[in-house]
Amino acid sequence: MFKKVSDLLGQSHYSKSKFSGRSKNSELFNFLDLIARWEEIVGPKLSKVTVPLKNQGKTLTILTNHSAYSQSLSMLEETLKAKIIKTFPELRGKVQFFKFQVSSQHFDEQRKDLLKRANIGNQEVLKEKKQHLLHPQSPRYKALRQEALKEFEGMEGDLLEQMISLYIQNKAQE
Repeated sequence: MFKKVSDLLGQSHYSKSKFSGRSKNSELFNFLDLIARWEEIVGPKLSKVTVPLKNQGKTLTILTNHSAYSQSLSMLEETLKAKIIKTFPELRGKVQFFKFQVSSQHFDEQRKDLLKRANIGNQEVLKEKKQHLLHPQSPRYKALRQEALKEFEGMEGDLLEQMISLYIQNKAQE
């Protein structure tokens, strides 16, 4: 007369997911999975300077450490949506808009906290070196500036200087 809950739900529905332990078919979504696979979605360079913060009201809020990265991601909005849906089909219709929050002062702390919660921060924290300030006359600074000039060839003015500064800051932290 009484049936087991597992008989009603079916055992096959609860196969283990690679990242969260939830079923692949489940409509429940673990946001930490998105954080853990963010590098796969945006690439290694952008994943170091951006991180998903929350998904609310069909809007994915992305934290960046500079407005230039927010602008870059906004230009890739449709591509990113497609990659997110391909990686997480359960988010179809649940991520329709992007909102960017720029917080250069608190970015590193918030990113480390989110990565730690997603259980991928431990390896990254161990890999990170202390930030070294480079003197503009140091050989390393000069080499990084030359790399940046090649990378941003065609840009000029204040935008070029800002991009060079960001490039050097990011490379110095590696």
